[in-house]
Amino acid sequence: VQTGGPSGGCLPASMLDMRVDFDELTKAGSMMGSGGMIVMDETSCMVDVARYFLEFLQDESCGKCVPCREGVTRMFDILTRACNGQGEESDIEVLQELAEVTTDASLCALGGSAANPVLTMLKYFKDEYEAHIHDRKCPAGVCKALITYRIDVDKCTGCTVCAKKCPKDVISGKKKETHMIEQTGCIKCGACLDACKFDAVEIV
Repeated sequence: VQTGGPSGGCLPASMLDMRVDFDELTKAGSMMGSGGMIVMDETSCMVDVARYFLEFLQDESCGKCVPCREGVTRMFDILTRACNGQGEESDIEVLQELAEVTTDASLCALGGSAANPVLTMLKYFKDEYEAHIHDRKCPAGVCKALITYRIDVDKCTGCTVCAKKCPKDVISGKKKETHMIEQTGCIKCGACLDACKFDAVEIV
């Protein structure tokens, strides 16, 4: 659950019974903020979610103070690299340091809370970030650079619907025979996944 707007943090399912008030949310690393809540499930990538909010906050920063202006931009760059499969081992330590400095040294409340998405991601969803760096995988199947669409041969009926929907024409196979996706031409748009009625297309 993400609370308080873009400057809020993301809290795990284990905290669903927590009281929704100013003190409790602040203690957990999030905030009451605008009072909004976004409820997500396992199909939301917490690295991408943090990156999304930082992109917004980067545009909102007035740029007057260095910690906010540079800190938010640098954190956004690191998360973008992670989502693109270019994350490095040292990124976790750098992110933590940038987030703390941005929080402590920014001149206004926006900068002081801008790192919340990153701090809560590292605190509660660090395993997802580590999967992006170590395994080059996105557990939620969201980050395009880290996923592959594949057709399960045991489920494919050869109906050809996926091939017809593919905008790049990279799905091959005869009618009533197992189909295959040519990975080099796949743009990972998800059209085949949406079109398949037999759950034969999967993200790995």
